[in-house]
Amino acid sequence: MSARSNRSRLPRISTGLWYGYLALIIAFLMTPLLSLIIASFDSGQTFSLPFEFTLEWYRNALTSTSVQSAVDSTIRISVPVTILSTVIGTAGAIAYTRYSFPGREYFKIVALLPIFFPLILLGLGMSMWASVTGLGYGIVPAIVGETVWISPIVMFVVSISALGVDPNLEEAARDLGADTLTIYKDVLLPLIANGIVSGGIFAFVLSWNNYYIVSYLKGSEITITTWIHGRMTQGFTPVVPALASMIFYVSLLLLLVAVVMELRSET
Repeated sequence: MSARSNRSRLPRISTGLWYGYLALIIAFLMTPLLSLIIASFDSGQTFSLPFEFTLEWYRNALTSTSVQSAVDSTIRISVPVTILSTVIGTAGAIAYTRYSFPGREYFKIVALLPIFFPLILLGLGMSMWASVTGLGYGIVPAIVGETVWISPIVMFVVSISALGVDPNLEEAARDLGADTLTIYKDVLLPLIANGIVSGGIFAFVLSWNNYYIVSYLKGSEITITTWIHGRMTQGFTPVVPALASMIFYVSLLLLLVAVVMELRSET
């Protein structure tokens, strides 16, 4: 009886240990972010107790001309990257999930390779490539570099939705006389629309928050991430955690929207 009781207790212990480990991981990841958010609301130049609430640093961040210029440069990079990555990633996802062709598995491996390289090495390699090819540095090279890195991620996200679409639906449409363009426009793309939007959201968030690729390719342009890094190297200012917190709020909201749309797509 005792042995049976011990065996029945083991799954509960294992589950408890797993959830405890998961809680520690979440605490490890979230503690720095929570500290950043708390510091952004503290009236002191450095975070200290007693805590005094203020929105002054948010006002300073929103009215700063250098921050506004950095936001403008970031948007001029992120919006084209989002559009290009979504189009390229969606095309790649459709090619991989809807067609059979020689080297199909190798295509997936090669397409996803940029994801597995450290960003600092990828950015350095792209910087050398931009110099050798004469592309130079600035907004356009930054857009090209980020698109190379982000497109495979969009492809992966859209592929999840595309794999859930029954190929018989396309065959039925073809049997009814629909051509390839009509099948894409009226059948396939509407069915994977949530995945495409989710991929676009991921592309925008990743582009907006990218530092390494942009820092190597941006030239004289200042983006949000390079502005934050530059200010931190000059000495701590509470405007930095305020701006970083706003980026976190926007990114979290967009990621929640993407997750909700993915769940709706799976349903």
